[in-house]
Amino acid sequence: MDGADPRRTGAVPLTAMGRFQHEAIAVDPKNGIVYETEDAFDKPFGLFYRFLPEKPLGGTGSLRAGGVLEAMRVPGLPDLSVVQETGASFDRVGWVPVPDPLAAETPIRLQDFGRKGITHAQKLEGCYWGGSSVYFVSSFARSDEGSAADHYGQVWRYEPKKRRLTLVVVFGPDTDIQLPGESPDNICLASDGGLMVCEDGGGAQHVLGVTRRGEVYTMARGRQNIGTPEEPEWGEFAGVTFSPDDSTMYVNCYTPGTTFAVTGPWR
Repeated sequence: MDGADPRRTGAVPLTAMGRFQHEAIAVDPKNGIVYETEDAFDKPFGLFYRFLPEKPLGGTGSLRAGGVLEAMRVPGLPDLSVVQETGASFDRVGWVPVPDPLAAETPIRLQDFGRKGITHAQKLEGCYWGGSSVYFVSSFARSDEGSAADHYGQVWRYEPKKRRLTLVVVFGPDTDIQLPGESPDNICLASDGGLMVCEDGGGAQHVLGVTRRGEVYTMARGRQNIGTPEEPEWGEFAGVTFSPDDSTMYVNCYTPGTTFAVTGPWR
């Protein structure tokens, strides 16, 4: 990190950014706002947050100065899982200040946000800033675990300037999209404006691509068997990203710990 003290070894908790089951973050490079996903394991499920730094774009260590933590509220939509149609969008998305970011007595998702409430979603995981939007993932939703509806994965796009939330794609065998994918997790924006998505589900594991039209295709399949020939298992993909010149895609496999570099051309 530019300007960082190489002798510094002590970790400093950024308590103002919230005490909850953190998963991923993305940063708006123009104003320094940090978006955060919460992967809560029980109902009510996690929230999508934004953190407004006291010193936006203040450089190394500036997040330690604190700021304001807010949770997303989509009017009339308490649970994202009920949205099943790709392209569905919601305007007038609001943000509600978190009463107690430290969650000293009550978990944030259980705190009182007033009559208007906030919006929850099961398994909020991957998060990525691209262009003028932030993308985030709900890996799956299961009604028998407390979600309002079932799905095999959603990718959402939030446009801050328009205050608009749009469902980019719904994964899984119960949608009109026929593909082997389920349980999206880590994501990144590709050079062509589409998305690359790491699968974290059962069976074979893939890196999936999503075009700007919302079409899903398989980019890569993990072939490192961590089980047995009789009962094969495949490690989860994670951490997909592109080199600055967009010539190489890097992606990790949790087990066995492997980093792959895949060269283009990507057009």
